[in-house]
Amino acid sequence: MKLVVAFGKVLALAGWLWGLGSLVAPASVPAPEAGRMLFFGLLAVHVAEAFIFAKNLVAEAGGTVAHHVSQLLVFGYFHVLGVRYG
Repeated sequence: MKLVVAFGKVLALAGWLWGLGSLVAPASVPAPEAGRMLFFGLLAVHVAEAFIFAKNLVAEAGGTVAHHVSQLLVFGYFHVLGVRYG
């Protein structure tokens, strides 16, 4: 399971980088329109996940809400899986 979580985090980070590149320098990335849609889609989904999972993660694993929110905003549900099964 650790390998799945690590691979998912790498994919999420790659998606963020492509989306951010599409916003900052659209001429330097392939399909910048799709990258921008991915960026805003990831942002919307990960903000929702932060509201849904942050307090439960603090109760389960400790740490601060800010730490878990920052991890959820970047990695989304893969952070939840890492805490629960990692």
